[in-house]
Amino acid sequence: MSRVLLIDDEPDMAGLVAMCLDAAEVVRAPDLAEAVAEARRQRPDVVLLDLALGSTDGLELLPQLRSEPALAGVPIVAFTVHGSREREAMASGTDGFVAKPFKAARLRRALAPYLDAGS
Repeated sequence: MSRVLLIDDEPDMAGLVAMCLDAAEVVRAPDLAEAVAEARRQRPDVVLLDLALGSTDGLELLPQLRSEPALAGVPIVAFTVHGSREREAMASGTDGFVAKPFKAARLRRALAPYLDAGS
């Protein structure tokens, strides 16, 4: 089963993402420290990074995530209500982008290249 590490400070978002990706395990981390700890415990296949983490801009965390050995080579997909940030996110080095609110099919399409067949 594929594993998605969702870095999002909204507790309900993990349930919604898990519902949309019913064949994948969704592990939620509300901040960088927990994300790194979860990545070390159980290597994710893809990271879904919210760009609005309280007062932190998710893109500020990107270099730290990329330098974490447990996340080496793991694709990172930006996830935000600000659809206008897609170009910025991609230029910063994310591997994909999903705007909120999202349709389940759009989320599945964005993550499909990184998940096991059937997810």
